[in-house]
Amino acid sequence: MDKVEIEVTPGELARIREHKREIEKRFRDIEGLERTLRILKYRILKEREERLKKKLEEMKAHYEELLEFEVKAKEDREFFMHLRKELSDENRRLRERLGG
Repeated sequence: MDKVEIEVTPGELARIREHKREIEKRFRDIEGLERTLRILKYRILKEREERLKKKLEEMKAHYEELLEFEVKAKEDREFFMHLRKELSDENRRLRERLGG
């Protein structure tokens, strides 16, 4: 017989102990067992869904930050290219004035 391990919080363990007879009765009843397993499966899937939604929101936020960074980097590059041209022109004018 295969073993199944289920992790529960201390609060859940206390509730299980409180309702031990009812739970044992359900496990004797196959329909009750199936219902219990469906409920547990639903809870696990719901928890996974919430974690995935949170992760997706984090990834969206990081993606937005990257897009903003890309725009800023392009703006900075254009600014520095313009500044470089101005400095180059100014250096050329100064060399001409100095007789070079």
